[in-house]
Amino acid sequence: MTEDRPGAPDPGAAIADLLRDLVGDPSALTETELRRRLVTAASLGRRIDAVKATLAAEAAARSRRHDGHGGWAAREGHRNAESLVRDICGSSYREAAALVRVGELMTSPAGLGPVADGVREGRIDVDAADGIVRALAPVAEKADTVAFVSAAETLARESESSHADAVTRMAKSVRDTLDRAGVADREQQLRDKRFLTIGPEIDGLRRLSGILDPESAAIVISAVDAVTAPRRGGPRFVDPEQQARARAIVDDDRTHGQLVLDSVVEMIRIAGESDPGRLFGTTRPAVRVTISLDDLRAEVWGGGDGAAHVESSAEPLSAATARRYLCDTGVLPIVFGGRSEILDVGRTERCFTRSQRVALAARDGGCRWPGCERPPSWTEAHHIDPWSAGGRTDLADGILLCRHHHMLLHNNGWSVVRSRGPGEFDLVPPHDIDPLKPARPMPARRRRT
Repeated sequence: MTEDRPGAPDPGAAIADLLRDLVGDPSALTETELRRRLVTAASLGRRIDAVKATLAAEAAARSRRHDGHGGWAAREGHRNAESLVRDICGSSYREAAALVRVGELMTSPAGLGPVADGVREGRIDVDAADGIVRALAPVAEKADTVAFVSAAETLARESESSHADAVTRMAKSVRDTLDRAGVADREQQLRDKRFLTIGPEIDGLRRLSGILDPESAAIVISAVDAVTAPRRGGPRFVDPEQQARARAIVDDDRTHGQLVLDSVVEMIRIAGESDPGRLFGTTRPAVRVTISLDDLRAEVWGGGDGAAHVESSAEPLSAATARRYLCDTGVLPIVFGGRSEILDVGRTERCFTRSQRVALAARDGGCRWPGCERPPSWTEAHHIDPWSAGGRTDLADGILLCRHHHMLLHNNGWSVVRSRGPGEFDLVPPHDIDPLKPARPMPARRRRT
C-alpha cells in the first residue's frame, strides 16, 4: 500500500495539518475569512461524509450477505448494520442510518442518480440527500418515471444551495405531488402513532406524555401560540389593549412551560364547564387550512386525491380531511382581490388589516427571511416601501417577517426588493456584510397543494 512506502506522508497527519492551518486562531479572523474557512471546512466534511457513506453501505452489504448470524454485524454482536456503523464511527444511530441509506443510494441510485452524483462529488450534504431518499424512495415505483427523474434533478440542484432541513421539506412536497393518492395513507400512518398518557403519581405530580398527529398539533399549537407568542418574540401590537395583554404575558413570573400548561388546563376547564348542549365550531377557525380550489372541488367531481396543509406542519393533510375540517369549523375565505373583499387599502390605512394578514399568511407561510422557521402567528407585516416614504398598505407591498428579523431589517440596513414576479422578493444585505450586495431569494414557506 502507498502509505507503507518509505518516506510516504501519513495521510492522517497530513489531514490534521490541513485542519490546523484551516482553523488557526479563529478569534483573529475577520468575518469574511471566517465565512470562507467555514465554507472550506463544510466542503471537506461533505467529501469525508461521502466516503463514510460508501463504506457504511458496504458494511451493510456484508451484514446482510449471509443468512442467520453469518453477517458481519451479527458476528460483531450487533443487531443490524446501522448499530455496527454507529459503534465504529462513534456516531448516533440516526446518523449511522443516514450513512447507510445514502451509501446504498450511491451504490444503486434507482432514479435518484443526480442526488447520488452530488453526494459523491461533495456538492450535496449527506443529511440533505437522506431527506430526499426517505421522502422519495417509498414512492419511486408509484410515480411516473419521467416526473420522478425530473424531481430528482430539481432537488439535486436545490440541495447545492439550501440547508438540509429546507431540502427535506422540499422533498416531502415533491413526494406529495408525485404520489397524490398516497397522501391519505401517509396522514393515517401519522395519525395511528398519536397517543397521550398520564403517568402514575410521583410526589404528588403526574407526568403527561404524548405525540400529536399534524391535525391535532395544528389545533394545540395555534392555541398555545396565541398565549405565548408575545413572550417568545411574537409580533408587536399597535392597539393599547393588545399591548397591555402582551406586556402582562411577558412580565408573568411563571416559566414558559408553566404558562403553557396552565393555559391548556384552563382551556380544558372552560370546555368541561360549558353547556353540554352548546355547539362548538361555530366561531372562526383558529387553524388555517390551505388547499387548492381544484382539490377542494374534487369530491364534487368524483376525485378523492389531493393534499392540503396547515400552518404548523410540514406534513400534508388529505383533501378529504381538509374538506371535513372546513365543514366542521366553517370556511375562512382568503380572497386575493375580486368583489368579495377589499384587500388593497392603499394609503387609507397605516397598518395591514386582519383580512390582509390572512392573505399574507396564506401566501408567505410564515417569516420570509431565508432560513427562518417562525410561523405566521409570530410575524409582523412589513411595508416593502416605507409608509413614511409614501408606501401603500397593499398585498403586493407587504411581506411577513418575524419580530427579530423585522427589527434586524430596520436597524441594520437590510432591504427587501421585488423580484421576478408577484409575491416574490429578494433580500439585500447592508454594505458592511457584503460589499457586492448579492440579492438573496426569500422563498415563501407556503406549500403548494
